[in-house]
Amino acid sequence: MNHAVIITLYCENRRTIKLCSELSELGAGNIVIVNDGCNPNSEFFNELKSIGCHIVNLGGNSGKGASIRAGLKFAHDKLYNISGFITADADGQHKAEDIMKISRALELRPDSLVIGRRNMKKSKAPFAVRLGHRISSVYFRVITGTSCKDTQTGLRGIPVSLYEIAMQTSGDRFDYEMNFLTLCADRKIPFYNVKITTDYSGGHKSSYRLVKDTYLIYKTPLRFATSSIGCTLIDLTLFTIFAYLLPSSFVWNVALATLLARIVSGAINFFINRHVIFKNDGKARKQAVRFFILFFCIMCASTVIVSLLSFIPIPVTITKAIVDLLLWTVNYTVQRQWVFKEDKNSDR
Repeated sequence: MNHAVIITLYCENRRTIKLCSELSELGAGNIVIVNDGCNPNSEFFNELKSIGCHIVNLGGNSGKGASIRAGLKFAHDKLYNISGFITADADGQHKAEDIMKISRALELRPDSLVIGRRNMKKSKAPFAVRLGHRISSVYFRVITGTSCKDTQTGLRGIPVSLYEIAMQTSGDRFDYEMNFLTLCADRKIPFYNVKITTDYSGGHKSSYRLVKDTYLIYKTPLRFATSSIGCTLIDLTLFTIFAYLLPSSFVWNVALATLLARIVSGAINFFINRHVIFKNDGKARKQAVRFFILFFCIMCASTVIVSLLSFIPIPVTITKAIVDLLLWTVNYTVQRQWVFKEDKNSDR
């Protein structure tokens, strides 16, 4: 096959040697091992070289995302006539037969991103893994509008046509894989799922840091939420100040205080989202117009929906909280996909 199998490795594991031997026997001639922190002079790597593997040494623990990019670059620049890349884990979770299945699927669909879809129940995955898998798939569907049944799988087939996108994708650790999927979904790259088996019974070691890496994966919506809460507090503070300063005899006192507070807090929110959350330095005027159109629509939608649901026998504050939470997901998605949409031709 003309595909390079890229395996990222952060600690020596005999399962890696077994996997590479099986891949070689099945005809995989381009196996790239990215060493992300092990001693490159150990006998372990001599064994891998004897199988025919190419070794890329990063010289330190750079993270999975950085390792994948290093493996892609090596395969693209150094190996002859590569038409695609297969990324796989080094801890024995992925079987050689499944890696070859991904390769065959990629040959048949050279314009698609091939996803190795795990059966979480049959794999006997821990409950926390299954829960995270489900939450991640729902989150991905909400923010991109694209269905991906397994967003966390490490077994993927990447056609060479997606090489530049893969190299431009941000993130050096586990956030890279979600960022890459999101970027492909935004660019309407078709996904093709291939059922695979995954073994969780061997006590596999992982470099995944529960708190830090989870934050990296979901940092954009978390920061967006923080920005929204912060600007809401600013809005309330400004409203209080303006209502106090404006003459109480003025009939439009409350309305004007509300309007002024919303304009100022909205401008602050736009600045934060543009430069901190989405980090998009595109045309400011175009983004500002879109932002305030969305800002106005969300405000009107909240008012109308809460009014229509006011007949429900629960406190209106609770109704508004639920409606605004749902509208928050709409607001985030539209800002990401429309207001601050990344220019396909821009360079990172």
